[in-house]
Amino acid sequence: MIEGLTIPIPQRLLLIRVTICISLIISVFLSLNLWAGERLFPYAPAYEPFFIKAPYDYFVVGFFMLLIVASLFLKKHRLLIFLALLIGATMVFYDLNRLQPWFYIYFAFLFVLMFYNGRIDDANKFTSFFIVLQLIFCSIYIFNGISQLNSLFIETDFPELISPLQKMMSERQFIFIKKIGVFIPYVLIFIGVGLIIRPIRYLAITFAVIFHILLIIFLFPSQNNQNYAMWFCNITFIPLLFLLFSGKTKQRYYSPTLLLQFPLFYLIIALFWIMPCFNQKNIWPDNLSGNFKSGNMNVVEIKFSKIVLDKLPPYVQHFCYQKDSAYILDYNTWCRDELSTNCYREYITFNNIYQYLQGRTQATVNDLQMELKPRQKLLFKP
Repeated sequence: MIEGLTIPIPQRLLLIRVTICISLIISVFLSLNLWAGERLFPYAPAYEPFFIKAPYDYFVVGFFMLLIVASLFLKKHRLLIFLALLIGATMVFYDLNRLQPWFYIYFAFLFVLMFYNGRIDDANKFTSFFIVLQLIFCSIYIFNGISQLNSLFIETDFPELISPLQKMMSERQFIFIKKIGVFIPYVLIFIGVGLIIRPIRYLAITFAVIFHILLIIFLFPSQNNQNYAMWFCNITFIPLLFLLFSGKTKQRYYSPTLLLQFPLFYLIIALFWIMPCFNQKNIWPDNLSGNFKSGNMNVVEIKFSKIVLDKLPPYVQHFCYQKDSAYILDYNTWCRDELSTNCYREYITFNNIYQYLQGRTQATVNDLQMELKPRQKLLFKP
């Protein structure tokens, strides 16, 4: 019989907090241009176009990470986490590109742990906190799987992910591997559901570990894989997976009905299990569902004339390509190259990119156009 980890739940909660804090600090460093410093890629503020200019923004990011580090060593860790989350939310408010899935997930974990006072004499309390974290973790796999049930992921994103294999095998073998992409969404959904169902949990853990190891290999930082924080998140998920689900993770006399008396339970259910269901109707952003690689996102085509192209900085021109008689801006590649992260693909970001180009070039409507395109359709409706 597979016993797994023998660590009690209070110690698991402590180790989870340490893992999240360290991962958050490393991830911010890996995407530092997103958080501070000079940049050309436009900010996407939630309301007013206000942001702290470089180099002063380094002080804000530095203070944010200092609070996270201090929370690992000082007794007032709950207060320090609260202040760190407040600053982190403010930084996201001034640029929604910072609302990356990994940041949202780490943020949610720390938000839940902020309410845990560390007491080990109340099994009902710490077990409820633990189950809430499990629910967050399971929802990530389930809704990532659902979001990838579309033709764009199967025909474009997955082949791009496994493209390094193309040089190592024949064309027929590579085509066979590409066909496996059809099963990836179902594997993710199985992992999320399997982690909840205790009899098959060991199988779900095995699939999840294999899945993350493969992603660590295929997403290894390179010129083609510049989203370093997302790559590192796969490393973080492996210890979290064992801390949350391996071994005995339930108190003997604990009743699940106690969750109904736990306010955080309702908040997490709403944010991670109800609202993501509205992704397909464009009511709830993908990034607020923890989606790491979803083809089910908004896209726009920003096209302009040669006159506009010549007025852009040489660095931005590098991300433009010609299509018929017009030029197209590849804003996704631009964002990954400059900020080491994926573009927040919602209309507020697209509008700010358009305004940046218009303000930089003083282009007319005839010379600069933006065409909104609908989300990709699912292969089935969940």
